[in-house]
Amino acid sequence: MKINNNKFVLITSLTFFILSFNYNFAYARKKLNLESSSTQFYSNNSYLVIEAYSDDIIHIEMGKGDKNSIKLPIYTTPMISNPNIFKGSEKFQKTSNSVETNNIAMKINSDLCISFYNKKFSYSLANICPQNLDQPTKDIFIQSDQNKNAYGLGQYFYDPNYANGDWLGRKWEPGEFGNSFIGFAGGANSKIQFPILYALGNDKQNYAIFIDNQYKMSWDFTNISQWKVSMWGDQIRYFIIAGKNLEELRQKYLTLTGNPLVPPRKMLGLWISEYGYHNWDEVNAKLDHLRKNNFPVDGFALDLYWFGGTKGMGTVSFDPYTFPNAAQNLKKYKEQGVEFIPIQESYISESALAPSENKTDYSELQRQCFLVRKNNTNCTPVYFKDTWWGSGGMIDWTNPQAADYWFAKKEVPLIQMGINQFWLDLNEPEMYDSNAYYYGLNINGVLKNRHADVANLYAFKWIESIYRGYLRNGNDPKFQIRPIFISRAGAPGMQRFGAGMWSGDIGANLGAIKAHINNQMNVSLSGIDFYSADTGGFHRNAFDGNDIQKLYTMWFANAAHFDFPIRPHTWMGETDNSETTPSLIGDFNSNKENLLQRYSLSPYYYSLFYRAYLYGEAVIPPLVSEFQDDLMARANSSEKMIGKFLLASSVYQYNDPIRKDIYLPAGRWLNYHTLDEVTATGKTFINFPTYIDSKYKVPLFIREGAIIPQMLVDDKTMNISGLRKDFSKNNDLILKIFPSENPTSFVLYEDDGETVDYKSSIFSQTLISQKKNSNLTSIVINPTKGSYNGFVANRNINIELALPSEEINSVFFANNKVPACTSNKNNCWIKSSRNSFEIFLSNIPKNNRTELTISTTKVNEKYTQYSFSCLNAQTNIGESIYVLGNIPELGNWNSDKAIKLNPVDYPNWNVYLPNIPSNIKNIEWKCLKKKDNKILQWQQGSNNSFQSTDKGYGGSLSANF
Repeated sequence: MKINNNKFVLITSLTFFILSFNYNFAYARKKLNLESSSTQFYSNNSYLVIEAYSDDIIHIEMGKGDKNSIKLPIYTTPMISNPNIFKGSEKFQKTSNSVETNNIAMKINSDLCISFYNKKFSYSLANICPQNLDQPTKDIFIQSDQNKNAYGLGQYFYDPNYANGDWLGRKWEPGEFGNSFIGFAGGANSKIQFPILYALGNDKQNYAIFIDNQYKMSWDFTNISQWKVSMWGDQIRYFIIAGKNLEELRQKYLTLTGNPLVPPRKMLGLWISEYGYHNWDEVNAKLDHLRKNNFPVDGFALDLYWFGGTKGMGTVSFDPYTFPNAAQNLKKYKEQGVEFIPIQESYISESALAPSENKTDYSELQRQCFLVRKNNTNCTPVYFKDTWWGSGGMIDWTNPQAADYWFAKKEVPLIQMGINQFWLDLNEPEMYDSNAYYYGLNINGVLKNRHADVANLYAFKWIESIYRGYLRNGNDPKFQIRPIFISRAGAPGMQRFGAGMWSGDIGANLGAIKAHINNQMNVSLSGIDFYSADTGGFHRNAFDGNDIQKLYTMWFANAAHFDFPIRPHTWMGETDNSETTPSLIGDFNSNKENLLQRYSLSPYYYSLFYRAYLYGEAVIPPLVSEFQDDLMARANSSEKMIGKFLLASSVYQYNDPIRKDIYLPAGRWLNYHTLDEVTATGKTFINFPTYIDSKYKVPLFIREGAIIPQMLVDDKTMNISGLRKDFSKNNDLILKIFPSENPTSFVLYEDDGETVDYKSSIFSQTLISQKKNSNLTSIVINPTKGSYNGFVANRNINIELALPSEEINSVFFANNKVPACTSNKNNCWIKSSRNSFEIFLSNIPKNNRTELTISTTKVNEKYTQYSFSCLNAQTNIGESIYVLGNIPELGNWNSDKAIKLNPVDYPNWNVYLPNIPSNIKNIEWKCLKKKDNKILQWQQGSNNSFQSTDKGYGGSLSANF
């Protein structure tokens, strides 16, 4: 099409239409400093507005109409945190068909297509074209020959057999109005749209698009060269974001929607849940069993029986008959290190109780017009009749008066009792009237108040209202405790209120856990670090195996690495296998080992959440975020980084003691559990054991240069804050360090763990660094900066050094030689395992600089590691399976010295052996069955044989019995 000069006009925006919402102070728009960073184009009765928020973030609006149709600045939904922090680009040049900032160049054609080019890194981003601007459903086409991978878009349970987080070749299809609750793999999960897309090219080409639209939208990636996005609403509004890599793009997206808050430390621990506990006695029974078996625990989640069950939906207060003396009991539990998170829903039954009142909550909400309405002229509510929760209506969270009323009436009493955890359910919303009316949103002076206008912000507005209530009551110390939200639905921006999601009423099967693991990748990229599943599966009747114990053990191991919080949950009584407490279901020793590891790593995890709050870094980033240039990492959602120093490979298979095809990117990696070297170079696939010392473990690897702060965890540990059975707290600084010639550092963040003081910079930070130079390793613990309530001035320091193939010659601290330990561990060092040494320093002031110099000597690597499996080995009582071979480490064919295997996945047996001599040709071995030291049966056929590697992990070996 030729440009018609009468229809294609460049206008520089000099003045802005200022829109303020008198009912929503949080999103009132002030005048932005964008006068010199904004422009408009017109063509064929359509318009385009470009605002440069910065040199890397461009805001676009497209619509039908002329210049009178434009309201400036471009409207932003409640998902955007604070547009006024952006002051425009440093450079903004305009011509009749182009716009440039310092970093992005844009060319506009007569169809209002925009070609984006990254000037800083010299590559094209994409050509984005609008279509159907005059239709209710509008489209944009994203065209680029660089589009090789696509990520993000929130939570979508796509395929139970699919563990590839890349969207290429797939479609994101919404529910009727966007967010929806749907059946999946025997359970039910939510589609929750977060319209943030990350696109990667073959090399470093990357960009992000955030569509700032609360309406439903669909994404089609089946045409690789041209992606299509369809959306509802009056205009198309989006941001395009440029950055050097995926991590930076996520950080810039969070500058738009808000960085997450730091969760209370307790929410990183174990929270036991079921549907549900009927009274305090049932809670006590589970707690007693955990305590008796030395499982730390931080809380319990109470499903709807806490307020009286389904027919009292909306009561939101403790049932005085089944949960009497709530305030006193909550106080006693907290003294024992245990808290509660009770479930809440937006639906209000006519029978919902209003204690000490002569009217029901339902009738009062209806009288004040606080329920979602059937029409626009009166307060007659939408009515749901004879549902599973009763008959009644739903609260209109878009009405700030309704939300604030409900907060004052229901949430304040709970908070005064010590409840600061909110479990928000059914809020897609699950049930709705598609013709309903709400208080709504004011968009550029137009009221948008139908269900389609607000459906995808319904959960968001609920979360926001509770957070707003905390701010409103901030002078009360009870409201200085951090609130945390576990929500079944939400929207971009929910993280800035301290909210996370769980993945719904998930089925108890491999397909469901695989899909959850896949979703975690894209949910993380959507800005949500606080994410979890119903560990063990909610719907146990969807179980697809022979032994629910195996599924629970596997799921719990995954959750202990990736989920926040760890929250086992199920529908009690649905099957005979509905237990959730990890001391009562699954492999006891494996569950305990994985839980203790999670608690031990809590200072590392907590510091990662601080980095998310301060810098927008992901806590559990996908592999591609850290290794974007490695094409093998691109389509891998089953492996995840934990910060930048740990890599974990999720597990989701039955009857297989080996996790196959784990990819380790470039670098030197150790087995976290044993500190054996796995690979010195990386960029390799390995098959790795899931059982070590007969305990089921997620394969976890520590990266060279790692600095991992930990806490003391033992059988006296009660919760993740370090409370011990004698009610003392251990304040030791425990560090696991893997020295590297590439200098690295890590900042340990500490605070009181529960108040909002950290928002006022009341927390401490300790910079820890390491550098290895030939045979000398320097470790520096810098003086701690900052303080907080409960800050301890001095502490003991315990450093575990991972030094495979090395021995310590000497350790110097403050120019004094540290001796080897003798009878006690006080200012000394010791060889603590085959691959590690520990250094103990006592009563070190935090305001001192602590510097250690460790001299080491390399030793010849004599051994490599192998995993041996004997498969299909059936046994009777008293019989066991062994391996025997032609080297001393395998018994030298002396059956008395055979190596016993563990029935980790019966009838499969396994053992991890770290002491196989390296570079040995023709090692022969066989499986055998013994009882009372008598050989009962040999593996049939010829001997198995292999040649051992020269270094590192040799791999897995197996034979069929």
